[in-house]
Amino acid sequence: MNNVQLITDGTAFLTPARLHELGIISLPIVAQTGGRNFLYDQQTEGHLDLLRQMAAHRTPVEIIGPSADDFRAVFQRTLYRTNKMLVLLSSGHLSPIMRNARIAARDFMGRCDITIMDSQTVSVGLGILVERAGELLKEGNLPVSDVVKHIRGMIPRIYVVMITHTLDYLYTSGKLSATQAILGAMLNIHPFLVIEDGEINPLEKSRTPEKALDKLVEFASEFTRIQQTVIFHNGAGAMDEAQGLKSRLDLVLPGRQFPVITYDPVLASHLGPDAVGMVIYEGHWR
Repeated sequence: MNNVQLITDGTAFLTPARLHELGIISLPIVAQTGGRNFLYDQQTEGHLDLLRQMAAHRTPVEIIGPSADDFRAVFQRTLYRTNKMLVLLSSGHLSPIMRNARIAARDFMGRCDITIMDSQTVSVGLGILVERAGELLKEGNLPVSDVVKHIRGMIPRIYVVMITHTLDYLYTSGKLSATQAILGAMLNIHPFLVIEDGEINPLEKSRTPEKALDKLVEFASEFTRIQQTVIFHNGAGAMDEAQGLKSRLDLVLPGRQFPVITYDPVLASHLGPDAVGMVIYEGHWR
């Protein structure tokens, strides 16, 4: 058994049972909007209340936790068991979580061997990476540097694509300029977005929701080998759209399972409450 403690944040899509089995510590996400805090991890449903709040009031969302103090507390507790930690987190471009972990780690220099790694993804993508890292560490025969190398090799095979039907949150989070947001709203644009190198980038524009959905299906149809595909949406309000996407994917990728989940606060802070998308993992193929 490896004596390295694996730590992640609450966007990592893994069941509580799997986290426990692999001995992974997951710090909950804390999102703030409209003067309220919303707690989210795989054991809570704070993201549902958050999305309802966003839909009703259109207020900006700020990710405020896990904070540097939260990471300090976990690092300190972990020191009682081991001084080796691998911290694998959601994209540093999409929230302050990575920065908070690095700030906290400075206080433990000389006492701990803390490796902080940017997954360059979120949600199911982060969950895939964290689960594999946990498996490798549990086997106990690989140093942290080799685990990091393996995980880095997986990152380019994880794709996150999405569409959103409102542009105000993309503007608030700095993904669109004021001019782009205003023109996009006037023209009723539904952007097709992709996470590249950990950043959300607009890739194409559609004038109708149906054509935007077609872009997602077209993207998925380009893959010849897929290990996992998960659809994410904004909750009950977009279930019809998510099911429509699932039905279309069944036609281009027959015989596959397409689980449907609700997206997390980190994605919500950029996409707003009116989005749908998917995570595709190619896996390792020989």
